[in-house]
Amino acid sequence: MMSDGTLDKDAIISSLVEETQKLRATVAKLEEKIEHGEAFDTTFAASKYASRHLKREEIPSDGMPAKHVAHLINDVHLCDFNPLLNTSSYVNVTAEEEEQAVALIGAQINIADASVYPASIELHNSTVNMIANLWHAPKPPHGQDYVGSGTVGSTEACLLAGLALKFRWRKWYAKRHNLTDQEILAVRPNLVISSAYQAAWEKLFRYFDVEAKIVKPNLLKDKMAINAKKLVAECDEKTIAVVGILGNHYNGNYDPIWDIDKELDLLNAEKGWQIGIHVDAASGGFVAPFQELSGKGTPGHYDFRLPNVLSISSSGHKFGESICGTGWIVFRQREDLAEHIAVTVTYLGGSSDSLTLNFSRPASGPYVQFYKLMRLGKEGYMAKVENQMKVSAYLRNFISDLTHPNGQKRFQILDGGDTCCLPVVSARLNPDVGLHYNDKDLQHALSESHWYVSGYSLGFENPATYEFEDLFTDVDQASTMFRIVVKSNLSQGLAENLAQKIKETLTVLDDLDEGYEGVKQKLTALKAKAAVLSQIRNMHKPTDKRFKALAKTVLFSKHIERKEKERSNISGSIVSQAVC
Repeated sequence: MMSDGTLDKDAIISSLVEETQKLRATVAKLEEKIEHGEAFDTTFAASKYASRHLKREEIPSDGMPAKHVAHLINDVHLCDFNPLLNTSSYVNVTAEEEEQAVALIGAQINIADASVYPASIELHNSTVNMIANLWHAPKPPHGQDYVGSGTVGSTEACLLAGLALKFRWRKWYAKRHNLTDQEILAVRPNLVISSAYQAAWEKLFRYFDVEAKIVKPNLLKDKMAINAKKLVAECDEKTIAVVGILGNHYNGNYDPIWDIDKELDLLNAEKGWQIGIHVDAASGGFVAPFQELSGKGTPGHYDFRLPNVLSISSSGHKFGESICGTGWIVFRQREDLAEHIAVTVTYLGGSSDSLTLNFSRPASGPYVQFYKLMRLGKEGYMAKVENQMKVSAYLRNFISDLTHPNGQKRFQILDGGDTCCLPVVSARLNPDVGLHYNDKDLQHALSESHWYVSGYSLGFENPATYEFEDLFTDVDQASTMFRIVVKSNLSQGLAENLAQKIKETLTVLDDLDEGYEGVKQKLTALKAKAAVLSQIRNMHKPTDKRFKALAKTVLFSKHIERKEKERSNISGSIVSQAVC
């Protein structure tokens, strides 16, 4: 009210406007809650989100119910290839409900913080100890844990091993040549490895300035297993290590690590060097030990029982059966090896050693790997590997027995068979048959049956020269092959279906005039031509409309009559032009 007792109309109006705005805001919030409540109560198909275009380049202004977000993500996953029928990958794709629950627990734990999660660190260390024991690592002194770490995959494990070996070599080389800490940095070391290496080593060469010394195996005789003498012959004073591959990813064959160890013994004794072996057991680390326990092992040792083996890496998410990205690195000892990459940090209130490239990481990998080791035990892993090898043998025999209508064998088997090999079937279409399609055509055509296999061209970019070269000594880079990884979910029943689909697909490819890719390119070209023709027709549509309108006029009708009369008066002549 004003001083004279009368009402202040402006103040009243201002107050009412303010109250109205508050009420509108409240109503808007209530409407939003009601809308969200209705969206939550209804199905995804009946919600507004089912027909909403997703702008994937920016965060939406408002959120949506959790179940509808999950539905959207599941829709995305449905567009992936069926992982259970993907035999091109080594990655495990099956998990029990209990394992999924364990992975979820681990995903919520940042295992970098040892002070907050000491029990999780202990579980991680227990897992490292189990794996180190499996690979016959020397027992640490004073009852300590074995030296190693869980990683996000075998790539990180390989990089960690490479760094430890590089720093070990640097210390040795500097002392041998009386170099200062600055002078040794100018000397570039090298790593000797087979051309059948996995892509992880490409990262070591590029990221950490290590020269690649590549040795090529042959394909047809030795089935990609490297020749130990040729491998070690490439070593020199700047070699940080030799890599032995326990199951290469092309055909699953094992390098003869036992022979590499003998050759290094001779070389080191002769030269006074200290070159060791890193075993890249990305796939074989959880296969070869159980083959050995089943009495079907390699002719010699492949792990820390060999004195020159300094480190071993493996993928837990391959034949280790983890459902999430998991890797492991184990070192022979801490002294003059793992200590070179160990970082002691005070982090979030505690002090701990870190051997990994990244501090923060979820505990899901160690949690799930521990689950699988406890769930299966040695007997379970042995039985699993035995089943995988039996299914591999079935597929290998089936493929080997297939014949072309001309009587020749359709395939050449390229894997190591039942021994010294992963549960992998590798082959190539018989080049002697003279087919008009190759193994990559087979891969693409077979995918129409929902099965996916790996088709390869046998060439690679040499990381030392950056030139594209033949992958093997006896086969050119234009040649192809294919591979089937027999993972634990590939049962005998599924293998029989895959075998039948391969047989049917070959019949289809035989009937085509050229390879699958060639036919596809022709179809693409026809579609492009049809699109161009459609554009031309669309360009002429306005002209067609004007022509039809003109045809309805009296003047045009008379013009047509005159031309027709002129034409009828021409006897025996040929009219080659249009009437107008």
